[in-house]
Amino acid sequence: MTLSGSHRYAIEPMKVHGIEELTKKDTPLYYRNEYGGHADLELMSKRLLMPLEFSVEMKPTGEKVVEVKILGRIDYPLVPVIKALKEKILEMERDGQLR
Repeated sequence: MTLSGSHRYAIEPMKVHGIEELTKKDTPLYYRNEYGGHADLELMSKRLLMPLEFSVEMKPTGEKVVEVKILGRIDYPLVPVIKALKEKILEMERDGQLR
């Protein structure tokens, strides 16, 4: 990158293909579900399985809040990966795949 900022580097797109080996953890709270599994990701044209844990919590307002923790190291910006995983998890929740 030059000092003037005239050249920009593009980050290659990433894709979440799914979450494999999904396991639901026992939790005493009826409004919070916790899960473990492996995210099937495509990062910089490479496909990999990344271990993760996540939770889906129903707030009193009816809003669903997703928290994601990636348990490995990735060579890619973390914020877009977490955002894409949260979107995929909410989609799976809507489709009834997290029961």
